[in-house]
Amino acid sequence: MPAPIPTPSGSHWKGGVDQYSEVVDAALWYAEVITAARVASTAHTEAEATVRLAEAEAIDAHNADWEAHINAPTETGTCMGFTAGHKEDGPVDLDASARAAAFAKMGFEHARAEVIRTEVYAVKARREAEAAEANLLTVAADLTPVDRPVEPAASATQPPQPTPVLPVETEVDEEAA
Repeated sequence: MPAPIPTPSGSHWKGGVDQYSEVVDAALWYAEVITAARVASTAHTEAEATVRLAEAEAIDAHNADWEAHINAPTETGTCMGFTAGHKEDGPVDLDASARAAAFAKMGFEHARAEVIRTEVYAVKARREAEAAEANLLTVAADLTPVDRPVEPAASATQPPQPTPVLPVETEVDEEAA
């Protein structure tokens, strides 16, 4: 089971009057749910790979069981007076073959259930990320120009620094002067 998806009620989200702290809180929430969504998505991708391998194993086991049943020695039969010969293959344990196929099928079904679970977690995490993104955008949209931070004012004890004046170069026509 993946880690729970964070909500804005956690320790990072203290709320408050300051809109910038609200933006920071919303951004932190967004970052956490995006991370959780990525973890859930990765788990789902890995589970899908596992189910594909388990499905291949189940197919192989089923085919081996089917082949064992086909190749199993049968009683010598007669057809129109002809007697079929005995197969020279060794004894086949049909019960063991059937058990192996059943266990492979169960392994596949367990892996398939995990894919379903991880898909649900990934969808929930994606929805939570969308909600966090919407919250972040709403908080950011509520900022007004007045709320923007102001550069610190110069200290009253220090006189303002004069702005240097750059010399202007002019070409003087010495012949005319």
